[in-house]
Amino acid sequence: MGKQNKLRSWFSRLFTPTEKETVYLHKGEILVIFLIGFFIALSLWMLINLGKEYSVTVELPVSVTGQNDELMFAEPPPESVQVAVTGEGWNLISIYRSPPEIKIPYEEGVLNLSDFVEDYLAGYSGISVQKVEPSLISLALEQRARKRVPVSPNLDIRFKARFEQVGELEVSPDSVTVSGPSSVIDTLQSWPTEFLRLHNVQSNIDRSIPLMESDQISLQDTSAVHIFAEVAEFTEGDIRIYVRTVDVPEDVEIRFNPSVITVRYDVPIEFFSDVQDMVPYEAVVPYEEILRDTTGVVRPEVRPVTDEFDLRLRSYQPRRVSWFRVIP
Repeated sequence: MGKQNKLRSWFSRLFTPTEKETVYLHKGEILVIFLIGFFIALSLWMLINLGKEYSVTVELPVSVTGQNDELMFAEPPPESVQVAVTGEGWNLISIYRSPPEIKIPYEEGVLNLSDFVEDYLAGYSGISVQKVEPSLISLALEQRARKRVPVSPNLDIRFKARFEQVGELEVSPDSVTVSGPSSVIDTLQSWPTEFLRLHNVQSNIDRSIPLMESDQISLQDTSAVHIFAEVAEFTEGDIRIYVRTVDVPEDVEIRFNPSVITVRYDVPIEFFSDVQDMVPYEAVVPYEEILRDTTGVVRPEVRPVTDEFDLRLRSYQPRRVSWFRVIP
């Protein structure tokens, strides 16, 4: 009873104000009036305008029926088609809400998608098809092939200063079985992972990475691989070593000037003390290079004597040395 009295009082103040009385509406009352007016205007607009004829372009999905496990399309059909249609607004709304799926047979040859689209839209009254893009598609079937290929990690790894990778990157599994059209599988040499970017790395890399997906090729046994790489902090070392000739005949003596070069290298901190107790590099010049040289100056080859400590050559000086043959 109290609510009815309040409502009657509100309407009486709104529509029958006296000369001495000023009508004030609360914010909630103003909002109610605005919403009522808005919905009335919207309904009138839709009633008038959606009865008119419009031309629009809609995207309709395409699917394939009757697939065969041993046959595949050499090139997959389009996932959707662009269809230009005309019709009343009310009829076009139904297509936008639930676009029909265009189903095509699993067979090779030239298919007229315009005919398929018109057949599927025939159930929508008042709608006419103006254009279908693409209107024609050519499909070819091939035997399904299977092959095991190595995994190719797609990585962008940047290390923090003084940190580097130690040893090889481990990928598990290191290969994957793929299947697809024989013309594609026969030329496939590897299969990539998704792109992974790692910057400012200063600890071991231990990650799982998804393999790249493809519409034509399917992965048979796994969809991701695990990668591992040991990362260590490096420090710099240097050593002076003699330049010597290799594969030289016994009756030939070659000398160099200077005879000693300085080699700078990086080594993991944990191996630094071990390397200091040995000569980790050698500088050699093959005798065949001496025979080919006509300038009297050669460039020595600096190489590690062991791969145990994962050494990294930074530089050596001088880069070239002169040589001469000692005549008895």
